[in-house]
Parts: sequence; structure tokens; C-alpha cells
Amino acid sequence: MRTPVLAPLSAVSATITLVLCSFVIAPSAPAQDSLVPPAAEFASMQPSPEANASFAGYEGALKAAIDANDLKSQALALDRIGVLYFTHRNPVEALKYFQRVLSIVRTLGEQVDEATALSDIGAANFALGRNEEALEDFKQALPIWRKAGNQDREAATLGNMGEVFRALDDPLEALIFDQRSLLLYAMAGNHDRQATVLNNIGLAYYASHDKKSALDAFQKAREIYHAGMNLSGEANTLNNIGGTYNAYGETKRALDPFQQALAIQRQMGDRKGEATTLNNMGTAYSHLGDGKRAIELYKQALTAFRAAGDAKGMATAMKNIELLYADKRYRSSLGERPKGFE
Repeated sequence: MRTPVLAPLSAVSATITLVLCSFVIAPSAPAQDSLVPPAAEFASMQPSPEANASFAGYEGALKAAIDANDLKSQALALDRIGVLYFTHRNPVEALKYFQRVLSIVRTLGEQVDEATALSDIGAANFALGRNEEALEDFKQALPIWRKAGNQDREAATLGNMGEVFRALDDPLEALIFDQRSLLLYAMAGNHDRQATVLNNIGLAYYASHDKKSALDAFQKAREIYHAGMNLSGEANTLNNIGGTYNAYGETKRALDPFQQALAIQRQMGDRKGEATTLNNMGTAYSHLGDGKRAIELYKQALTAFRAAGDAKGMATAMKNIELLYADKRYRSSLGERPKGFE
């Protein structure tokens, strides 16, 4: 029997979509809360006119700083340009600028700035799939943050390292770093970040095939997001709860959290999140033997992915539709795949 296509956890998976809602793996300046997927999900974004104006302004500031031999101003301008490239999904260019920042701040002996640059370089390396390099960058940044007494950045770096270990298929090591990160955020009373780390802990437990612990972590994260009115985080964790039930054969139990996630995503106008959930629901109904409902949901997912401009998501939904039409169990109810369908 053919089964729906499986995509990376941070993207769209027909069988299980666990939404990577990590606060980590992002440049440390203006974009700390950006969701930054691994390299497979990174597609360069065309800068907006506003972003182009920012690029021009920072390039002008960089030239002036170089002319004045002002190293601190050079580092600041280089960092801003690197962050802009990163937030526009161009980690290759971002990395070049972050490395130049690191060289300057080391010359100046500015240790906190060095930790910031190392964290940004780690983020870019992670986005490029260079996991070992990213891990080394974060390892170098960690003791500097600890020495500086910056508990928030120490916790973020520990969380970053947890995500890298999970990307390296070492969920048990990821859990060690995530738990240390969680403890620091709990001590600081940072509830939103606690929820993010709890979600990541759930992902690590899921990768370790520990269903109960994964569900417990996702549910705790969901409760914190709900209390803090973080709709995006709540929808992500609901999707993860549904996905976990679905993956472990409790398909009927998966439908309610999927429905709750879908309602929130539609309220927010989150077309990509909506598409992910619709795709997951299609797979759930496929597992329940309801091919007609599954096809309907996959088609809705395809439309939503198209509206979100997500080519990879569209390909996943299309593949699931093709697999469903090819499945002998549904031939009598679905008939032949319509010609020219897309």
C-alpha cells in the first residue's frame, strides 16, 4: 500500500507535520523571533523597496565608516546588512557580512559583540545545512554569554544547540540542551520562550519515539501560548499534537486539534499554516479510509499553498493527491484522476 509523501519536519508532511516554532537560529539583532527553517526550506526572497532603501543606507554608512577608519561603525553597518540579507533568506551573503563583523570585533576586543557575531554566523551556517559548523559557532558563543551574565542570550544559545543536535538526528542530546534552556527561561519568567522551548522539547521526544512525553510537552506549550494569547504558537502546537496522534495511529484523536489549529490559522489569515493543517487533515482522513474527504482537503491545501506562494508545499499536496488516486482502496469512490488537474 502506498503512503502519503513525507517531507522534513519543519515543512509540510502528509503523514506528520511538526511545526518548528523555534525562537532560535536567527540573527541576534532585529530578528530574534523569526522562524528560520533549515537549509531545505530556505528560498531567497526578493527585497521590498523599503528593504532596498535600507540596504542602500547601510552600504552608505559602511563606506563612510571605512573612509573614517571607524571600526565600530563598520562592524555595526556590516551587522545590519548581514541581518537584512538573512531576513530576506539569503544566508550565503549574510554569512560573509557576519564573518567580517567577527574579525573586526575580535580586533577591538569586544567580547559581547564577538558572541553576537558568533551567534549570527551559527544561524547562517544552520540555515545553509552546515550543522557541525553551526554547533561550533554556538559552543564558542555560549561561555561568553555566560561570563557576561546575559541569561536570556545564554538560554537562546542553549536552545540553538538543541536545534542543531535535533537536525543532526541526535534528539537525546537535543533534550539535554533544551532542558537547560527551559530552566533559564523559567527562572527569568519568560513564558513565551518557555513555550517555544517546550515545543522544541516535544519535537525531540517525538524524534525519540516517546509519544507520551512529546504530547505532554506540546500540551504545556499550548497552554502557555493560549494564556499569553500567542495565536501562532498555539496553532503550531495544536498541529503538533494532532500530528503526533496521527503518527501513532490515533487518527480520530488527531482531528480535533487539527480543527482547532485550522480555525486559529484562518482567523489570523495564515495561508501557509492553514495549508499545512489541511494537508495533515487530508492524511488523517486517508488513514480513516475516507478518500473523498481526503481529496477535498488535499485540494484545499493545494489552493492555500498556491496562495501562500509555497512551491514545495504545493508539490507535497500534489504528490499526496496522486498517491490517493493511485491507491486501489479508493478507485471505486474516486475514479480516475482528472486529466489536466493541478
